[in-house]
Amino acid sequence: MTEPVETASLETTGQGWTLALDPSQTRVLVNGFQSWSEAEVRPLTAKQAVPLMAWRHQQGHDPAFLPSGEAGVWRSHTLIALIRPDGGGYVGHSLDESRSFAHWEARASGSQVSVSLKVEGPSIPIVFTETVNVTLTLEQLSAQLARTMRARTPPPLRVWCSWYSCYRGVTLQHMLANAHVSRDRALPFDVFQLDDGFQADLGDWTLPSGHFGGHARDLPVGLSELGFAAGIWLAPFLAGPESELFRTHPEWTLKGEDGLPLPIGHNWGGPYYGLDTTHPEVLAWLRDLAREVVGWGYTYLKLDFLFAGAMPGVRHDQSKTRAEAYRMGLVALREGAGDETFLLLCGAPLASSIGVADAMRTGPDVAPLWDDESRRVWLGDATGPAARNAVHTALSRWYQHAWYQPDPDVMIARRELSLLSSAERHTLLGLLDVVGGLRASSDPIDMLDDEGLTLLRRALEISTPDRPRTLAQSFGGAATHFTRGTFNLTDAPQDGIRAHGYREHAHD
Repeated sequence: MTEPVETASLETTGQGWTLALDPSQTRVLVNGFQSWSEAEVRPLTAKQAVPLMAWRHQQGHDPAFLPSGEAGVWRSHTLIALIRPDGGGYVGHSLDESRSFAHWEARASGSQVSVSLKVEGPSIPIVFTETVNVTLTLEQLSAQLARTMRARTPPPLRVWCSWYSCYRGVTLQHMLANAHVSRDRALPFDVFQLDDGFQADLGDWTLPSGHFGGHARDLPVGLSELGFAAGIWLAPFLAGPESELFRTHPEWTLKGEDGLPLPIGHNWGGPYYGLDTTHPEVLAWLRDLAREVVGWGYTYLKLDFLFAGAMPGVRHDQSKTRAEAYRMGLVALREGAGDETFLLLCGAPLASSIGVADAMRTGPDVAPLWDDESRRVWLGDATGPAARNAVHTALSRWYQHAWYQPDPDVMIARRELSLLSSAERHTLLGLLDVVGGLRASSDPIDMLDDEGLTLLRRALEISTPDRPRTLAQSFGGAATHFTRGTFNLTDAPQDGIRAHGYREHAHD
C-alpha cells in the first residue's frame, strides 16, 4: 500500500518541523552536495562525519554547509528522508535548484526529531510530507524536480576512458592501441575518452603536454576509423597557478575578501584556482573552448571539478547566487558545445546541473582497492577514490536516474595492478546493474584474461535502474537491499553474503 505524493508545494526560503519520531528507531537518508560528497542511509543517532582537512571541505563538500560532525545531527542537500522501521516516514524535497541551494538538517531532539530547511538564494518550491512509503515518495518527488528543470536523459553510452589505465601518463598511442584491441575483440564501446594528462596545464587545454606525443585534436580521426566516437576530459572551471591562463588572466579567478585570487582544493601537487563564472569574459572563453574542442571532432565531453563554479568567494557580479554563478558557467559550456554533444559532469553540484547535464557521476572515483580506511575512518573523509566509497554513495542516489543518466564510474575487471578480490569486482558489477546509466571501463584491454573479458562484457550490458526493497535495513551505511540483489558493504559476512560482496537475486 502506498499513498500519493502531496502535489502542493510551499514557496519558501526557510522552514522548520517537529516530528513525533523516536530518534532511536529512525534512519535518515542524506544527499551530499556534489558528485563525490557522501550520500548515506544511517541511524539518526549516529555521527555524520566531516573531513578533518580543510581543503577536503572545498574539494569534497560544500564549505558553506558542511556535514555536521555531530552525533544525531544530519545535513543534506536538495532532499532529506526520515525512515521508520515500517518503511514509512517523512520526505523533504526541493523542486527547483536553478537559482538556489536547499540545505536540510535533521536533529535528534529528546524523544522527537526536528527538521529545518534553509534556502540559500531566492525562495523555491519545496515539499515536506509524511508518507507510508519513503522510497516511492522520494522517487516521485525527484521525478517532479526533473520535470521542472527539464532533465536530459539520453540513451546511456558505453565508454572506455584512459584514467585508471595510465592516469596522467596518457599518450596518443596508448589511446589508439586500446581502441585497436577493443575493435579486434569486438568489445561494444561507443566512445573512447581521453582523460587528464594530454594538456600542458589546468586551463591550457589547447596546448599539449610534453609527453602526449601529439595534440588532442589528432585523436578523433583515428578513433573514427576504428568505429568509435571521441570523448575528452576537461576541468573548465579551473586554472593552474603556473598556467598560461592564470598568468594572462588572473582577473578571471574567484577572489577572496582580500581581493586576491582564492586557492581552492588541493590536487596536481598543490592548490589551484577557480574561474569566476559570472565574469562575461570567462563565459565567452568557456563557450569558445567548448566550441573549439567539439570542432576537433569530440562529441562527448567529460567536465570535471565543476564544484569550483559554486565555491564561496567574491565574484565579478555579486548579485548572483552561488547556484546562479555555477549555472551560468554550465550553460555557457552547453551553448558552446551545442545541444547534440554529450556532457558528462563530475565533481559537480548535483541538482543544479539538471537540464544541462546528460550524465552525472553520482559517487567518488572507483579505485583498484576496496577501501582507504585510514582516510575514511581516521580523517573522516569518504569522498576519496575507493571502490567502497563509490558503491556506498552511488547506491544511495539510486533515485537520481530521473535527473540525468547516472555514472557510477568504471568497472575494474582486471586482476593485475589491482587489490580488488573476485567478490569485490562482482560487487562493482552489481552496482552497475542496479544503478543503470553509463557503462565504462578503464582497464588496459590487452591486460585482461578470459575471466576479465567476460566480466567486462557483462559490465557493458545496459540495464534499467533498480530500486531498494527497503531503506529500514542495510548492510552498511547505504541503501543495500535492492530488488535485483543485496550488497554487503561491511567487513563481516551478513546473511550468507561475504564481506564486501553482492548476492544477485533471480530476475528477468
